[in-house]
Amino acid sequence: MDNIKNILWNVLKKGGMERKLNEAMIFVRYEDIVGEKISKVSKPIFFRGDTLFIGVKNSAWAHQLLFFKTEIIEKINSFLATPLVRDIRFQIVPFSENKSKSDSEKNSTNDVKIDIPDKKKQMFYNIAAGIQDEKLRNKFIELCIKDLEFKMKRGEIRVPAHRQEYSSSN
Repeated sequence: MDNIKNILWNVLKKGGMERKLNEAMIFVRYEDIVGEKISKVSKPIFFRGDTLFIGVKNSAWAHQLLFFKTEIIEKINSFLATPLVRDIRFQIVPFSENKSKSDSEKNSTNDVKIDIPDKKKQMFYNIAAGIQDEKLRNKFIELCIKDLEFKMKRGEIRVPAHRQEYSSSN
């Protein structure tokens, strides 16, 4: 019998999510990968293809980190099972050294109601169709929906608003 980790990993690979999981690992474990000093002045902000965009505090740090670009790429790729990063671009971004948000900041995004389109939900149901265990399948779908809501709240993903002519009331 396969353990849950292997089942989930296989389902995610089958659904084309393996790369996204590896990308997420970079964001979650960035400090562990590059070290405390570099993580205090930089943070990964997004991927475009095989290029990782890293936000930095100011132009002085962008210039300084440029000297360590190859080393940072090697550290990131060696952390992952499959290398993802071929290039890094540094961008100056608004930056907060305080990693923990205040309660008001945390609640401001949690209070926003996000409406997930039915098409997106159906996509998650289709991906999870191969999971035999009903509880696991439902939890997986719930996780995917929560992830999409989180990304929409952060503005990483835009989903068009529902059109009125497609509503059930017409």
